[in-house]
Amino acid sequence: MSEIITRYVYSADKEGSPAECLGAHTHKYSKGEMIVVNLSNTLTETAIVTEGTVLIVNISSDGQKSILDICRKGDSFGCGVFPKIGLDACCAIAGSACSVAYLSYNKLLDGCDKKCSRHSIFIDSIIGGAARRYAAHIDILSRRTIREKVIAAFCFFLDTKKCIQQKLPVSLSELADYICCDRSAMMREIKRLNDEGILRSNGRRITLDTDISLL
Repeated sequence: MSEIITRYVYSADKEGSPAECLGAHTHKYSKGEMIVVNLSNTLTETAIVTEGTVLIVNISSDGQKSILDICRKGDSFGCGVFPKIGLDACCAIAGSACSVAYLSYNKLLDGCDKKCSRHSIFIDSIIGGAARRYAAHIDILSRRTIREKVIAAFCFFLDTKKCIQQKLPVSLSELADYICCDRSAMMREIKRLNDEGILRSNGRRITLDTDISLL
């Protein structure tokens, strides 16, 4: 579904594009740059990542950081895909150099005067894509052991059918924050997976030697 979103966002010169119909505007950010300080205040616009990676980060009252969502190309965040109450310390940070297209949430729901046929597909892609990411994250967090969490995360982020080197969308430190575990403990599990011949890792570059979806 993310491909549907990105194809639609990129068609700025065609009828029915967000730029023409929904008043989309795009901004570019450097890695580590703060995009939105408080996501609960994003009441008017929905954001679509068109290039790069955006991290949705929560800071607890005791200063603990966790990554609630990793938005890649075609993924959405902001109004309509984030709760208006709770999680007050959540922010959006550029996980890499990235571009983000902002759409009016009201126009997104109402559509344009032309009633372009792609709007309904676009809305379904935004909501459905966010729901699938959240469900996948819950599944990862529900695993009983760190090893199981790591494998589930790799299954989500990597193509388990390809025995070629692939790159995780985040650093290993960020991955530990995403699966909510100690980085050192996670690294020990990744080393065991290397030693068992299941995969080969070099930082965030992973080569799968086994279909880990079957483990």
